[in-house]
Amino acid sequence: MKKLLDKTATVEFYPLSDIIESTERQRREEFGFVSLIEAGGFDYPTFFTASFDYFATGEGLTIGIVMGHAHSAARLTELVTEHFGTYYSSGAEIWPRLQLPPNATSLVPDAIRSVIADPTQVIGSFFYASTYHLNQS
Repeated sequence: MKKLLDKTATVEFYPLSDIIESTERQRREEFGFVSLIEAGGFDYPTFFTASFDYFATGEGLTIGIVMGHAHSAARLTELVTEHFGTYYSSGAEIWPRLQLPPNATSLVPDAIRSVIADPTQVIGSFFYASTYHLNQS
């Protein structure tokens, strides 16, 4: 959308929602994640990684990660919601593999990093969860 200021100059402006959607779409393409609702499209059983990063003035910073093995979308959704809660899980980024999410690398210890590097060492089931909160109020 363009707004005419005078006969020679124009200023482009966009609704904030368009900017947010564009940024989210670009981030999804760059990192390859989906939302929790879209996790139904994964091939099951699968390893998965879910993470969230939340900051609010007066509330602080909260980040979380859940990694595991799920046999269905319902089980993946249950695990993520159980450990993140309904609010944080609604904004979670989900991958159909084990990986270090860019927003939660500090929450992943060396033992889990070795499983990410070689998932074949998992015999049976695998699950890892961690959350960090810093109150800045």
